[in-house]
Parts: sequence; structure tokens; C-alpha cells
Amino acid sequence: MHQVAVTGMGIVSPLGIGVADFKQAMFDGRSAVTDSRGVHVPKDFPVAAAGRVPDDMLEAHPSFRLMSQTNMPRTWSFAGCATEEAIQRLPAGENVDAIVYAAEDGIEFEMVVNTFREFDEEAFNWDQCRPETSPELIRRLLEYNGNGTVPGKNVIVISNACVSANQAIGIAFHHIRSGKWRRAIAGGVWVHLAKNYLLNFHMLGALSVAGRPAVEISSPFSKDRSGFVLGEGAATLLLEREEDARAREAHIFGRISGTGSTSDAYQLTGGRPDGSSAARAMRGALEDARLVPDQIDAISAHGTSTPMNDRLETLAIRNCFGDHAYKMPVVSLKSQIGHSMVGSGALQGVASLLMLAEQKMAPTINYREPDPECDLDYVPNHARAWKLDRIMSNNLGFGGQNVSVIYERVAGEEEFLGSGGHEH
Repeated sequence: MHQVAVTGMGIVSPLGIGVADFKQAMFDGRSAVTDSRGVHVPKDFPVAAAGRVPDDMLEAHPSFRLMSQTNMPRTWSFAGCATEEAIQRLPAGENVDAIVYAAEDGIEFEMVVNTFREFDEEAFNWDQCRPETSPELIRRLLEYNGNGTVPGKNVIVISNACVSANQAIGIAFHHIRSGKWRRAIAGGVWVHLAKNYLLNFHMLGALSVAGRPAVEISSPFSKDRSGFVLGEGAATLLLEREEDARAREAHIFGRISGTGSTSDAYQLTGGRPDGSSAARAMRGALEDARLVPDQIDAISAHGTSTPMNDRLETLAIRNCFGDHAYKMPVVSLKSQIGHSMVGSGALQGVASLLMLAEQKMAPTINYREPDPECDLDYVPNHARAWKLDRIMSNNLGFGGQNVSVIYERVAGEEEFLGSGGHEH
């Protein structure tokens, strides 16, 4: 059994492109949710808010300028940019064995054609249409960087709703820990904020249509929450055996020590009303890491801002952690960037590693009113210094799927990010 280190990470988010910009905005408690009406959707569209990566931010970034010249789909650009950052310190000759990535591209023609800048069906070469996915671009980036050619059997795409990125991270983690792989790319991407996606989720009754400013709409765990906000983004983690990382004197951002996964097929969109399946995923992660509940210092919650999810996740945390649930902070990144669906676990992974490094909890913003059914410490509205050794990151998905990942701090590695230690 090998310890699994995270030695690279990259992110594209509405809060910023690159780990440094994202970190600053996250701890500052900024909201990146904006009103799309009259800009990206019609003025009378029922859903106003979305967490978009601003076009001017994209156009100013060197990687996006290069990729836009090749007419890449937005999904590829996001995943490629996040991966470029994650592998920027991986030397040529240090090969990557696998890519496990959460994505929804290349599997449905309507989804693919929506990424084209223009489309003429009479001039289109239908014989050249074939499935392509973001991990194919990642594979090419690794080759260009001198990190080997990942075998086709080790390029794995996960498309399993909201738990996908955490599942991808878990698959990579277990293969490396067991010794089957030495090094892997894991992460996720979601960029689908077109009208049809917004309307689909709106018809499910999942999106908020609250009549308040867009920046205030995503409000996880607050009593006045009314639905989630769709957001876009991508994040990539480079995972490897810790002994290999130390042999090449790589900086270690943190370790992954355990994962847990459940699927109860309770219903199409909701989990069990007693939170038992989500609690079993959390307990599974603890067992996988050989930890007890008191050894988790905080939780990066799924925290979607829907009335049902936040109540059930709170119940599940209490179910798993007992009295310790009231002694640790629980935060939701989605309050700041919205819900990036299949990619959300990867963005939470970057956020969790940053909180460990900075010894600080990011805030759950837009928390206005306590909910008796959501009675934990949600770090309302302002970041807080906190002693952190381990964070559990939760994703709870449609169909009763749940995945928890435990990240832990590696002592002595924090200076790379310019952090300082803090106590409770």
C-alpha cells in the first residue's frame, strides 16, 4: 500500500483562472455568480443566475489565447488549461500512467455541435464525426510535455452526474495506492450553461428563481435558500505515489487518504430522506483511511443550496459524526461559484487543499438566516482561521449516489503557497 500525494493542481473557475487567483477570491468570500438575462439568455428567461467564467478573463489568459486559435470546444479549453497548470512542474521523462476525468463531451452529437462556432450541415463532413473527449486533449498535453503516452485502456471518462469528479479522484487514488499505477491525472470539467441546460434543470425544479441580485442567490444552508445555481469550471489534480514524489523532490500539496462511495438508486434526483446513504459514504471514506470521526477537522460540503440537499447532507453529517459534527466547520464552495455538476468534486478538491495549506476555512457566503434543520457551523460569510489536518469533501448526486474523499495536510509543505499557520 502506497501513500498517495497530490503534486500538481490547476483550476479554471468563475472566481479566477489559476490556483493563485482562485485562492485569493475564495478566501475573500467573493461571489462569481452573475445575471445572464439579456446577455447569454433572453431577457425574459426564467433563470437569471449562473456562475460563468467571464469572457474577458478567458481572452486575457495565455493558454486560452492559444487554444482559441485552434477552434477548440470550450470544454477542451477549460480542461486543457487546468491540466497545463497541474503538470507545469512535472519534468519530462516522469510518465503519467492514467487519466481519469469527469466530463460530458463527445458522447452526444447535439452536445458536440453546440460547441461549434458555426455549423453548416450541408458543408459538414459527416464521415469525420467521431466521439472525442476532453481527456484526449489531456493525453496530447502529456505527450507534448514529455510525460509519456497514456494507454487507451487507462483513459477513463466518468459521466455520472454530480459525483463524477470525486469518483474520478477515487479511482485514481485506489489504483495508485494499490501499486497498479504510479502517477495519474484526475479531475473534471463542466461548461454547459446554454439555454437548454438551464431550462432542463429549471423544469426539474432544481434551480433558484429567487428575485434577488444574482450574487446573493446561491445560499447553501441558509433558511431562505431556494435552489442551486449552475456554474462552470474545471480542475485537475496530479496524483502520484508519495515515495516517487519525494524522490524527485516535488512539492506535495497534500495527500488523499481515503474515499467512500454509495449508490442506493432511491429515486431519479433525490437521496434517501434519512441521509443514510450519504452517511455510509462518509463512514466508508473514514474506514478506507483507517480514521475515526474525531480525526476529520472540517467538511467541504456538496451544499447545493436546494432545500432538500442541504437538509439531507446536514442530517448525514450528524449521522456519521455524532457530537463531533458540531465541533467542525462545514463550508460550501457552491455559494461562490455555483454548481459545476460533474466537475464540482475536482474544484472542491483544489479548495480543500488550499484550506489545508492556509490553515483557514473559506466562507459559505449569502448565509442570512439559520435553519433549525441545518444546525451546524457553516462559516457564514467570512473566512476563518482554523487548525486543519484533514478535510472531507462530499458530493451527493442524482439517483442516490454519494462519494466522499479525505484530503490531509503534509507538514512542512505549506510555504510553497505562502501560507501561515493559525490556531483555533
